[in-house]
Amino acid sequence: MTKKIKNGGKFLAIFSCLLSFALCLTLADFFSSIITVNSFANVNISSSKCSSYSIFAISMFDSTIKSSANEYANNITKIGGAGYVWQKDSKYYVLASAYLEENDANLVKTNLESKDYQPSITKIDIGEITINNTYVSTENTAIFNALNIYKVAYSTLYDISVALDTSVSSETDARLQISDLVSEINKTKVNFNALFDAKLTTNLLFLKLSLNTVLELADSLVSFQETNSQTFSSKIKFNYLSIIYLNQELSKNLSAV
Repeated sequence: MTKKIKNGGKFLAIFSCLLSFALCLTLADFFSSIITVNSFANVNISSSKCSSYSIFAISMFDSTIKSSANEYANNITKIGGAGYVWQKDSKYYVLASAYLEENDANLVKTNLESKDYQPSITKIDIGEITINNTYVSTENTAIFNALNIYKVAYSTLYDISVALDTSVSSETDARLQISDLVSEINKTKVNFNALFDAKLTTNLLFLKLSLNTVLELADSLVSFQETNSQTFSSKIKFNYLSIIYLNQELSKNLSAV
């Protein structure tokens, strides 16, 4: 009888040790996860950066005289092109559309040449943007999302314009997709403002104001009504090139500060 009690006692002791060990592991894992989450949320980061990229635009006409370019641009908007007058060096280029891949731009150029147009390709470079300061990771993420929204907006509007031009999407579908983009830009703006409105540096103020304009350009497309002088597809292209211009100007302004 005594032997059984001793054996039972040893079993309980071993079981208690195992239970305590398992509990310690569980608590250690729990507290470790809390510490890890909080640590990452408060990691100090010395700068926020967005990579450079290039756009390859189809130019239908170029001139050293801006008024000549503006006049020709009116003809391009009527046939669904952007008709955006882009100044580069000492020339004004009338842009019809723009592509992230140079090969895509070359294919469009070849197609236009077969229709007796004389297009050229204009390369547009958007420089790397770096904002130097000490930020926690949540702030760094908000800045990166704000810097990246230009390229996101361009890419989304480009896809919408292609789907519209090829009749893959209807105008109603296009407007719904643009509404989704507006929501995404607005969310990015709201998050940015919530974190930085009370501590705007010169660079962050540049970004805040530019971000407001991106939102306005996207939002204006939702209610845009086509006219004899500009199609809906033309307006989409015009606005995505306007966003590219804002992105390029932002990179120049932030680099100069």
